[in-house]
Amino acid sequence: MDTKVESAVIDSIKDEVPPVDNSLASYLPRVDQFYIPEWLTMQFIANNLMSFTPLFSYGTTIISIERCQTALGFSIDICATMLIASILRISYYLITPYEITLLRQSLVMIFIQLILLRTSLKYRPDEYIYENLKNVESFAELMEDVWLDFYKDEFSLKNFSILVYRLILVFVYKFLKFFDPNYKRFCKFWQWQNDTIFWKFLAYFATLQIFITFIISKVLNWDELAQWLGSLIGSLGLLVESLLPLPQIAILYKLKSVQGFKLILLVSWLCGDTLKITYLVFGAKNISILFFLFAFFQMSLDFYIGGQYIYYKYYYDDLRHHSQDIEMDTMSIGNENREYTPNMNQDTHSRSRTITV
Repeated sequence: MDTKVESAVIDSIKDEVPPVDNSLASYLPRVDQFYIPEWLTMQFIANNLMSFTPLFSYGTTIISIERCQTALGFSIDICATMLIASILRISYYLITPYEITLLRQSLVMIFIQLILLRTSLKYRPDEYIYENLKNVESFAELMEDVWLDFYKDEFSLKNFSILVYRLILVFVYKFLKFFDPNYKRFCKFWQWQNDTIFWKFLAYFATLQIFITFIISKVLNWDELAQWLGSLIGSLGLLVESLLPLPQIAILYKLKSVQGFKLILLVSWLCGDTLKITYLVFGAKNISILFFLFAFFQMSLDFYIGGQYIYYKYYYDDLRHHSQDIEMDTMSIGNENREYTPNMNQDTHSRSRTITV
């Protein structure tokens, strides 16, 4: 009996002790179990990257402006665009709750944009002062010019279609000029000389927007009005955010240079757009199709800025110098022709006079 017990104990010990292996793996530490927390998932990582990406993208811009001691090349309208869009997105959440990740991103965006706005106003160059900006044609002047051109010709269906086309161009022109920081705006919007006005506008806008939305959706419980207001606020917020690159495009076009433009900002925009679209496709739920449309539109504008950056950095100076050389060569050839072209009348008269003598 004892022999059987001893043999059973020996067999159990043999089962517990691993067999001896002379290979290299036998000398390495053995990990029987690797614990991964349940909350550490790919969804958790994607949500946090989506929420805290603005801290990196715009934080590097703040550091760059502090180092250069100037905000030249950076459009201060970016702060206005992102702050207004984020406030509208928070108001939209009160009516139609969406992914908490996007709400957290809006809060983080407001935090970093306030710091960026303070830094940009501190180092605002003279080129961005209202008195140094250009005047844009008034809406009445543009409409008068279009109407006078139409009034000169006889009425026809073709001329009427041309009139409608020109009127649309007038509205588009005024809309784009409003986002151009090189021109004066109505009521000096976001071009105020006093920095305090910027903070007052943001405080009044956020308070009024969120208060009205909260009263309609939570207190009065007007479902129909709340849904209509939510659609309006959501669409307006997406539109404003998608137009983010327009002021930067206008500044680069005016300067014809990327000297003050931070490449890391463009890279962060493209990475942020890619991450946002990826999140909307694979990770988000209860998202409208408008999110996708405006996200792709914003990415197309970012690619346009990328084309501007490549052109002005690597090709513009060479092409400008080449065109100047061609003009100089053309002028020199013209001067040589004028200098060395003989006066045939004078030579003929001289020869005839010589023969007469």
